[in-house]
Amino acid sequence: MAKVNQRPWKVPGQRAKRKAWGFTVQVNENSQKKQKRCYKAEWTREDAEKALAALLLQVEQQPKAKAPGFTLAQAAERYLATKARKRSLAEDERILKHLKSAFGADSPLADITASRISEYKAQRLAALSPYRKDVTLSVAAVNRPLALLRHLLRLAHEEWEVLSALPKIRLEKEPQGRLRWLTQEEIAKLLDACSQSKNRELHAAVVLAINTGLRRGELLGLTWERVDLSRGVIRLELTKSGKRREVPLNDDSYRALVSLTPKTAGRVFSTKSLRKAYENAVVAAKLDDVNFHTLRHTFASWAVMRGVSVKELQELLGHSTLTMTLRYAHLAPERLRTAVSRVQGLTSARPTEVSAQASTQEGLPAGGVLANSA
Repeated sequence: MAKVNQRPWKVPGQRAKRKAWGFTVQVNENSQKKQKRCYKAEWTREDAEKALAALLLQVEQQPKAKAPGFTLAQAAERYLATKARKRSLAEDERILKHLKSAFGADSPLADITASRISEYKAQRLAALSPYRKDVTLSVAAVNRPLALLRHLLRLAHEEWEVLSALPKIRLEKEPQGRLRWLTQEEIAKLLDACSQSKNRELHAAVVLAINTGLRRGELLGLTWERVDLSRGVIRLELTKSGKRREVPLNDDSYRALVSLTPKTAGRVFSTKSLRKAYENAVVAAKLDDVNFHTLRHTFASWAVMRGVSVKELQELLGHSTLTMTLRYAHLAPERLRTAVSRVQGLTSARPTEVSAQASTQEGLPAGGVLANSA
């Protein structure tokens, strides 16, 4: 409360009293209320009112402390709650822990600007791999945290409404994915090594993976309730794409399942992990650059080479988009050769012969002009 008044005061050594105009006011300083008094003998009432008004204006114009806002740690917690049913939640938790370390857990989301993100990306591109000190991080290792951060900020801006502006985040272009598949000779060597393994389920697991293209998680999580031997199919409920799919069995995969003594319920593979046994078999078979996912690539590659269409392969592999499946399209040169053969004669036959061939093949009138049927 502000108050302008006169205040009597006594001059030292004199009996007479004088009056001075001034003011008393409460102001906030460093989040604390303080009382200020100011009186001067030469002031009139008008002078005191002007001085008080100037002081109050100065207090109002002081920059106010910014509210801490929604922090990265709070956003990460809300993000994980939103994605609680996501299959790769553990990987998201790991990435969020890294992002909180890089940007600061208590940093307000509004402070994570495009400039800071660009600086972070530059540092990551120059950082060395934790596994090989002579090479830098892969583009994928740089992009995954950026992609999650972009998704989190978009949620904060569009759905949670705690972020007023959305910074731009540009991902680096990634090279084409790794594509290693086994030849028939390598398949034979690997299966021989699996037969010698102490893990009695390994051989059946590898045969099933090569003949169905199942992912390792889909294979190890398979239960007998999802195996329909009478129809010769496997019904998958929990897949990476989140969609149900049926995978047909051929003779080899059928026999592999039968060798495991089918039951009415329970897991098909009692072992929780095939990794160590499989790696030992790969070493015994003297194969290079081969992991369990190579078996899925092997199924897809041989399927395309033996005439399976890209669309059919997409359904068998359970890819949500055709882009992933197109990686195997180059293994079907016969399809492209047939397409090229359709324009045979353009540069060697006479014009009249080419027109006649086109009319015969496509049902078009000679001269290459389509009649308007409308």
